[in-house]
Amino acid sequence: MARLRQPLRLDWYGESPLGNLLAEGLRRWTSAEIGLVNSGQLLQGLKEGCITRGRLLEICPGPINPCRLRLSGAKLLQALEESLLGEFMEKPIRGFGFRGEVLGALCVDGMQIEVDSSRAPYHRILTATVAGEPLQVDREYLVGTIDMFTFGSGYLTLGQGTHIEYMLPEFLRDVLASQLQDEDAVASCMESRYSDRSRISRREE
Repeated sequence: MARLRQPLRLDWYGESPLGNLLAEGLRRWTSAEIGLVNSGQLLQGLKEGCITRGRLLEICPGPINPCRLRLSGAKLLQALEESLLGEFMEKPIRGFGFRGEVLGALCVDGMQIEVDSSRAPYHRILTATVAGEPLQVDREYLVGTIDMFTFGSGYLTLGQGTHIEYMLPEFLRDVLASQLQDEDAVASCMESRYSDRSRISRREE
């Protein structure tokens, strides 16, 4: 189905290439401004070499469908702040077709987010941009994400969007399969969407 020239790492508790690849896939699949998915949807990373559809079923087994919705910048920011907290990342999810172990962090595409993890909860995001423009809390954004959030699970503000459109019958692994066949997408997933000012400061010291 596809061949990887290098492995795609997965991290449930932070940014990783495979999470970025799926978030980008959701943004493109739904023709949205922003792509969002929890890293816990994926069970393992991918090694270099041949990737089969059977392997994608192993790492992304849930019957989760893509969807598109409109969400305010304020609700989006709330979910992103929550995704920086262990109590949310480590949250076990049951039902809604979820087959993972934990909710995990939020993987994003179409955004750049600067955080300071040393700051108090809900005050860690310093800047957030969408397509290079500052995030506006009172504006609605077109977001490509997953149906599970719209059922009131995980990051709850993501389920408060409007104009919800479910993209059936495809599953997340179909989105991932499409991405893996696009060399440009595989290359761009290596680029960071998040930067942590506190880690940069520690390195400079």
